[in-house]
Amino acid sequence: MIFHIAKRELYDNMNSLRFALTVLLILTLMIVNAVKHLGDYRLEMNIYRKNVAKSLDHLRSGSENLYDLIEKGPGDFYKQPSPLSFCADGGESFLPDRVSAAEGEYILSWDVAEGNLGGIKGIWRLKYPDKNPNLRDIRPDYTQIDWVLVISVVLSFVAILFTFDAISGERERGTLRLILSNSVPRSQILIGKFLGALLSIGLPFLMGALINLFLLNAASHISLEASDWGQLGAIFLIALVYMSIFIALGLLISARVSQQEISLTILLLIWAFFVVLTPNTLGSIVSGLKPAQTREEFNSRFVEQYEELNTRYEQPYPGPTREFPPTRETELWAKYIAAEAELVEGLRAERLKTQIDQIGFARSIARVSPASIVQHAVETLAGTGLSRHLQFLDGVRRYAAQYREFLISADQSDPDSPHLYFVRQGMSEKPVPYSAVPKFEDRIELRESINAAMTDILLLILFLVVLFAGAVLAFVRVDVT
Repeated sequence: MIFHIAKRELYDNMNSLRFALTVLLILTLMIVNAVKHLGDYRLEMNIYRKNVAKSLDHLRSGSENLYDLIEKGPGDFYKQPSPLSFCADGGESFLPDRVSAAEGEYILSWDVAEGNLGGIKGIWRLKYPDKNPNLRDIRPDYTQIDWVLVISVVLSFVAILFTFDAISGERERGTLRLILSNSVPRSQILIGKFLGALLSIGLPFLMGALINLFLLNAASHISLEASDWGQLGAIFLIALVYMSIFIALGLLISARVSQQEISLTILLLIWAFFVVLTPNTLGSIVSGLKPAQTREEFNSRFVEQYEELNTRYEQPYPGPTREFPPTRETELWAKYIAAEAELVEGLRAERLKTQIDQIGFARSIARVSPASIVQHAVETLAGTGLSRHLQFLDGVRRYAAQYREFLISADQSDPDSPHLYFVRQGMSEKPVPYSAVPKFEDRIELRESINAAMTDILLLILFLVVLFAGAVLAFVRVDVT
């Protein structure tokens, strides 16, 4: 009986004007998305390859002298554009596409009183540039036509159009009494209507997704790997769960309201609040409750910590020498240079953390909306947005630690080096084989993406269970007398 009811619902929907308009709208958006993404992705990949080549040339030039690798660093780290960015733009225009490996600068002179001026160059450190001053703006950018737009806005709206009269309309027409006069459990009737609506919306979306992927693959500019197809499958399942949430909501309201006009009005108000208003405003409002560190606060803290560092090391010293065993002054300079780089890098990481914490807090509050949840989940699986950027930062930090360990290991293999880190006079200056130097490679890991999206997926399932249970209870209590 469930199958029979679902088939009837599907047949009725497919013969309606709203189904034809849904197919037309989804296909149009998916085709526009494919055409636009081809040009954007090609340009982004060309820029990315040029930047990576420039970083590798920087690394190759520094390998002629081991200490140059310590002063100059490995070159900037660039975030690889995701081949699935057509699924979710993720606000990449607000997020930096790189982390800089800033070269050391001349930080102090010594013997100033005696007129013996000199300088010590510090070692490289990580620097996190801001790509856009509106980095804290976590609102979804709906001007981008991507799968997130189609799923979160279009499919949820269509789900309301297909369900607002599913029960209330039949009550007004008197057909619901005829259906319930048969010995069919009400739960089966509701499940049949639910499946019929899900098929009526899912089929146009599947059709649009297949055409979208066909156009992208036919252009031969995007090569999707097995993991990419796995992420696409997960995104499609998330879309089905999200559609199901609004179908269950439509059935719930339709069962509680006797007139279909009132049902449609209530559903449109709920849709506007949770899909349009909440994602666009709530995050921006609550972000002020957890402010990020301003540039002025960073500069003030930087000056304070720097003065404390200089006081601790009682500057100035005589310059470091290459004497063996190392002199006390050389040892102090080595400690100072390492501490100075650690301080600067730590302060920058601290400021970045306050920005990320602010965004994370705002996004957590915005999860009261299923539209925000599905946006975060699709961004994570597509390899864009904040989750992807955090994975990129973690990869950079892991590589930075590996790179520094390699340089220390290379210095230890030189018997002529005093092995005093990190001052030029205390380390090897011999060349290092370029092939032996570790290279940074940015990757999008499927397992990490799924783990990061798991919270959002579970929240969507929870929304579905609660709303569907409410729809069942509401329909069981419907009085058709």
